[in-house]
Amino acid sequence: MVECKICKAFFEDDKSLHHHLKAHKLHVFEYYQTTSPRYDLYDKNLILFKNKKQYFETDFNSAKNMRLWLDQQLPEKRIDYLKNILLKRRDEKSLIYTLSQVELRSLKIPGLKYYNKVFENYYTFCESLGFKNKYSFPKKVAIKNIFEDSAAKIYIDTREQLPLEFDCPSEVKTLKFGDYAFSLSEKAGRCYVERKSLNDFIGTLSGGFERFENEIIRAKEAGAYLVILIEDDLNNALRFNTLEHLYKKGMKVTPEYIFHNVRQLIQKYDHIQFLFVKNRQEASQMIKKLFSNQNQVKKMDLQFHYDMGVL
Repeated sequence: MVECKICKAFFEDDKSLHHHLKAHKLHVFEYYQTTSPRYDLYDKNLILFKNKKQYFETDFNSAKNMRLWLDQQLPEKRIDYLKNILLKRRDEKSLIYTLSQVELRSLKIPGLKYYNKVFENYYTFCESLGFKNKYSFPKKVAIKNIFEDSAAKIYIDTREQLPLEFDCPSEVKTLKFGDYAFSLSEKAGRCYVERKSLNDFIGTLSGGFERFENEIIRAKEAGAYLVILIEDDLNNALRFNTLEHLYKKGMKVTPEYIFHNVRQLIQKYDHIQFLFVKNRQEASQMIKKLFSNQNQVKKMDLQFHYDMGVL
């Protein structure tokens, strides 16, 4: 049973309570912010309301505020707070793998760089908490020019409607999965690239989710490593509902829903990564780098290395 804190009436569940709030001429967010006010620990502004669970579990309105608050704390408190974020996430979601840069940033908590600064080695720390590491910090990101081989070329899937342009040999060919592959597959660590515009990404991770997961499974069965390369900035993807050219009136899908699906796939499959880059030109160059990195791709958190400017 749930009690209305205004009139003290009882309701079977939150849904019934929220419907009842119309009698008080209140929106759901107004009800909670009035009867159970919660404030950002850093700037003391009211916590923004998206849903009840988020409202009561959120301490900050932005990752920036969280970092600023953490910087003000004693080292012991900072360590405990960051540690508890990971433990809570691990236990609530039954996570297996250490959270990647895309997961951390999409959850609006400090990224891998910040965690690494506090704990010296993020992966070692997460392993001590019971996580399994997919990645490690390579001593050096070595990019070998494998296109010197006369047989080296990039395969472009026949279904690519807006193929990227390359300054190296390429050939249009039917691929079983992904949009781009390397002719000397083993030298590229059997890496394939699925390219998406931001609009494609949103559609794929919502209405096209089942079909996309089937493609991921096909890649797994073939022993391939699949990088989902989005030709737009991660910040834009995380706030696409504020971008007028993408978010149309009446559109119900939200960044929270999309990135919930992204995180689900990252934890479920160990042979995929999501990588967001600035634009199509960078996407084209990134594909060459991914194929040239050989087996390093599987060992690196690509988004982190891209964000750090070393990829």
